[in-house]
Amino acid sequence: MAARSGRERGRDRRKRSAARGETKTGAALGLFAEVVLAGVLVALGSLLLVTAVPSLAAGVSHVRRQVTGHDIGVARFARDWWAAVRALWPLGLAAVAVALLLALDWQLARADVLPGASVVAVVVAVAAAAVVAVLARAAGAWSEPAVSGDGPGLTAREALAAGVQRTQDDLAGSVLLAAAAALCVVFVWMLPPLVLVVGGLLALAVVGVESRRRGRPA
Repeated sequence: MAARSGRERGRDRRKRSAARGETKTGAALGLFAEVVLAGVLVALGSLLLVTAVPSLAAGVSHVRRQVTGHDIGVARFARDWWAAVRALWPLGLAAVAVALLLALDWQLARADVLPGASVVAVVVAVAAAAVVAVLARAAGAWSEPAVSGDGPGLTAREALAAGVQRTQDDLAGSVLLAAAAALCVVFVWMLPPLVLVVGGLLALAVVGVESRRRGRPA
């Protein structure tokens, strides 16, 4: 009787472990699916270029909703996207202007038109990384009140200020975001159809870095 009871307890433990494993696997697969969906939605929302930053903000909201157990879906993304466009379109416009300027400087540096072309190229690369980190963190800051229901998202000025502050306060996280963006560029360069996924990957990186920042001791 005692031996049978021990075997039964062992089977119960194995069943509970299997159930926990299935739950974790299901959660991981669900997150993967939503990241892919967010990537497609961010890509579609960024077709106008000036809506790239608002689309990333909506993508961050989508991934954060999945992680925190809030309501998700295409309709929810559409509402977040429209709210982000109305609030963050100045950031989107500024991002396009800065990207064109940096691209022009990069081309001039590669063509050796500017004096000290190698130095200019390094400066352009560092500036591009800093801009990406600030904009990504601004998108993350905008999405937080939108997901938690604490009110409307931040204005463009408030989101930019939050992005700059977080970039300064968490340099390691900002470097991680810049590296994630660089990897996304490499993915698209290697396989262009991945442009439909990288927006979700970057949104996931923003959610992860912000979670890491909040988990650090003060």
